[in-house]
Amino acid sequence: MRQSFNPPATGLVLEIGSGDNPNPRSNVLVDRFIGNDNRERGGDLVVDRPFVVADAHHLPFRDGAFAYTICSHILEHMDDPVRFADELSRVSRAGYIQSPSEIAERLFHWSFHRWYVNRVDDVLVLHPRDPDEPFGEFFDYLYEYNPAYYYFQRSMPDLFWVELEWRDRLHVEVRDTSPLPLRDPVALRRLVQPRLSLFGQIRLFITTLMARSVRAETRRRLRSLFGRSYV
Repeated sequence: MRQSFNPPATGLVLEIGSGDNPNPRSNVLVDRFIGNDNRERGGDLVVDRPFVVADAHHLPFRDGAFAYTICSHILEHMDDPVRFADELSRVSRAGYIQSPSEIAERLFHWSFHRWYVNRVDDVLVLHPRDPDEPFGEFFDYLYEYNPAYYYFQRSMPDLFWVELEWRDRLHVEVRDTSPLPLRDPVALRRLVQPRLSLFGQIRLFITTLMARSVRAETRRRLRSLFGRSYV
């Protein structure tokens, strides 16, 4: 997915949960887990700039210390998402946050996640994740080895990833049930409309074939090189 964020040209940028692929613009990295367990990371932890070991519910920074915070695929892990959002808003004046969508969570095998995440206007709405995973790793293998499925998922990224660039305050709400309009035919027709022009579809098809022709380890290195979450 092409991440849509615009950190400022000046000012300190914090990245929380930077893992194996920190963004090139980040000045300070934060991660809670520094061991060799990479089940929730794509590779070994990268420590190539100022690095702080901390719990994101209790960030060890003064108010407004950062101009911008990048947080990718962390919210769905949080014990207390509202407290986490309050901490981001306290230490940073703006930021970008991305998570798998509820649709993605229901298809893929991510048993270590705690929440379904949806975006409703400029609010991230969470509700507790169902522990059942009826498809096992089936969709993980489709994404990795079937170019047609990979093409489909990349052609409709907002169905599978939630992203939000926020200013002043990050708004997170926890509910008991999903806000997805899965019983509304009009809303469903909007959800499934193609996102790309014909030219965009052709370009994506070509890049899909190229991407799936290289090994997973090579794609990981390309992600690191270009600062992308997905290649």
